[in-house]
Amino acid sequence: MRLKEKFAWFLAMGALLFFHFYRLQLYTLNFPNWGDDYAFLELLDYVHQHGWKDNITYIFHFHNNIHRIAYSRAWVLLQYTLLGNLNFKTAIILANVQLVFILIPFHWFLQKIKRSPWHLVGIAALLLAPFGNIDNFNLIGVLQHTGSILFLVWIAYGLFYAENAVWLIFLALLYPFVSTEGIAFLPMVGYVLWTKKSPLKIPFTLFAIGVIVFYFHDYAGSASSTGQVTWPLFKGLFIFLGNWVLPISDSFRAWINFLAGIPVVLFFTWKILGSLRINITFPSLLFLQIAATGLLICYGRSGMGDLELIALSDRFLLYGNTMLMAIYGALIFHKQQTLRLPWALLLSGTWMIASFFMARRPLQEMNQRWKADLLGAYYFQSSSAYECPPETMQLLKKTYYRFDTEEIPSQFPDLDIQEITAINPIASRFQDGKLSLSWNQLPEKNTLSDQRFVVLKQEETPRKKYYIASLSNDYLNRIKHSNLLIFNKLPTTHFQVFLLNLPNNQSPTYQYLSPLTITNQGPLLR
Repeated sequence: MRLKEKFAWFLAMGALLFFHFYRLQLYTLNFPNWGDDYAFLELLDYVHQHGWKDNITYIFHFHNNIHRIAYSRAWVLLQYTLLGNLNFKTAIILANVQLVFILIPFHWFLQKIKRSPWHLVGIAALLLAPFGNIDNFNLIGVLQHTGSILFLVWIAYGLFYAENAVWLIFLALLYPFVSTEGIAFLPMVGYVLWTKKSPLKIPFTLFAIGVIVFYFHDYAGSASSTGQVTWPLFKGLFIFLGNWVLPISDSFRAWINFLAGIPVVLFFTWKILGSLRINITFPSLLFLQIAATGLLICYGRSGMGDLELIALSDRFLLYGNTMLMAIYGALIFHKQQTLRLPWALLLSGTWMIASFFMARRPLQEMNQRWKADLLGAYYFQSSSAYECPPETMQLLKKTYYRFDTEEIPSQFPDLDIQEITAINPIASRFQDGKLSLSWNQLPEKNTLSDQRFVVLKQEETPRKKYYIASLSNDYLNRIKHSNLLIFNKLPTTHFQVFLLNLPNNQSPTYQYLSPLTITNQGPLLR
């Protein structure tokens, strides 16, 4: 490329990365956003109380009886060693640098097949498409799932363009300790090495067997799978393979994803078997591993609830972006079938812009849910987002974690009942500790940037007890709703419901809404 073209190329790549990291800075919080994120606080608490031998063993222990997330744990320990504390926002932003390293093998791939480096801009647009990166805004997600994609891309590239490199074998054997789907990738790696007659095929096979034995040697398991091959399992798999589709319809999203997964399977089946012999390439190997991951997820979680909702989970959206990159790579792989560069950039750029608009509301509401849990943890040592035992909540008081004061109001208001007409919810439901409330008469927000929360103040308690949850769907002329968890053993509990408003850089305000009584049979308005 000429100097001016190089400058334009670096400018385009820099802009894509800048806006991704700008969104991270805008929406992330220094707080364990999911219950799984507390595992990293538990890790730091453990290593402070044990010797190095026990700590190394603990790094490889199972997480949730399923995953050995040694890569994630080692990454957090390294950051803690270098920085002296665990700042979740800093950790999330640094972990997202993995996305840059995912692009490096694609850059080398384009050089190997002699395609324009501008194709990397199109591939980067697909990788960084905002809706597919929602999982990258929480620490466990970006370390486990983005880390999985990172290892997948590097190993897949190495198998075809550096099959005799020792680093390839090392990454492949380490992959299962990044995420469980790495186990499924080991046979694929072995198959490619044996078909290419690599001198590393026998050492790899022996070490791979050792890794599998070690991985499952103390596996206890759980009843998360029904152990049956059913239609919902296959439907969930095709929905997973169609996760690259933007959510243009909430009502039919599952079926749209299902239908989108069919042409992907047909396309790569043609690419792999179209010549009446198995022909695996770098892009098609990415597809095979994503398909294997989807099968593991759907089979392994078939007993945990609706597989459609599981397959559509935000935490798996980056696999959809990776599928798009695999399709892109397959379309430009053969010279006679090359996707013309102008069309490639137009399509990928349009996709990224559409993804940006699709991601705005989910990111805003996700940030607000996390802010609600942050306020509850900071002021009242409780969580309304997920069941969090008191001993886990106490980890937030350890020396290796500190709240960021700029994320928290200087003072939480002392909520008092106001003599106004009650604004009762139009619908309420309480089951298994989960409370859902909906309103259609709440006053609208003063500005779009305001964040509003529903606060339940429990009556008749020796000390103040509050439950804080975000107010979702808080847009003009919409039915607002709120979901929170309330775990208590009282047969009947009385609450006062308030609407809390946090304007930007201003003191919080509140409005009394209504009384609420919750019994074992459900919520009752008084």
